[in-house]
Amino acid sequence: MSRFSPRALIFDMDGLLVDSEPLWHEVERAFARARGGEWTDAMALACTGQGIGRIVHIMGEQIGFPVDEARDVAELEDRFLAHVESLSLKPFARAFLEEARGRLPIGLASSSPRRLIDASLKRFGLTDHFDVTVSGQEVPRAKPWPDVYLRAAERLSVGAEGCLALEDSKNGVRAAKAAGMAVIAVPEGDGAAFVELADVVVRSLEEARALVRLP
Repeated sequence: MSRFSPRALIFDMDGLLVDSEPLWHEVERAFARARGGEWTDAMALACTGQGIGRIVHIMGEQIGFPVDEARDVAELEDRFLAHVESLSLKPFARAFLEEARGRLPIGLASSSPRRLIDASLKRFGLTDHFDVTVSGQEVPRAKPWPDVYLRAAERLSVGAEGCLALEDSKNGVRAAKAAGMAVIAVPEGDGAAFVELADVVVRSLEEARALVRLP
């Protein structure tokens, strides 16, 4: 299996470092029920990584309610923040970040809104582990477009070709590859669908760490 010698690491957050997807799915289901519709796990999984602004429009189209993006995004954020203390880190997330800290520039490229990124990192005391963090709200286009990864690389002062991205979603992998980065995918469940998308597919962050040469 390939090993990587990157000049910078860029991590996704939700589903990769933070076990937040179950909470997101519950928040989205409750939001949909409040509007008289049902939001299934399959619907939620299809939208994973696309950004909350895009998701509310998809929900409006599929369920049939008028979308006010600013209002609806704020409501979803509030529902999530009310339960942020229930989140947990994915196995080996802290160990990987602590091993890399100070040895390589580290970025975070997340589709989550800024206040959710900040609240999640604060929840686990990881704010200082990242040299830069970029929200999908801070770039013109969310994943699967490359904008959030390109912005993170720019702020790290490292060319995209020197960055290694770590992702758990197909949309995230597509975004990082479109940016010109090498990508390790760490999907939940069956990784077969990621084989054609990512450079390497592994089962855990511990396996991913073993493929990264740190200075």
